[in-house]
Amino acid sequence: MTATVNFRQMAQYIGLAICTLIMRTAFWVAGILWYIVREIINGVFRVAIGVIVAILSVILFFGFILWLFTL
Repeated sequence: MTATVNFRQMAQYIGLAICTLIMRTAFWVAGILWYIVREIINGVFRVAIGVIVAILSVILFFGFILWLFTL
């Protein structure tokens, strides 16, 4: 009787350890994927802000030149 109980308890511990390993691995992979997605989104926003600033700079530069012609 005790051998069966010990075997069942050991099987439960092994199953729990395997499930824990699988869940930790899944969360680890999800964390890496989330980091990659977050960096891509940040890069897109960074490029968009850079393009907007460049366009505004060109507009302001030519506006300044036109303003100088009116002096």
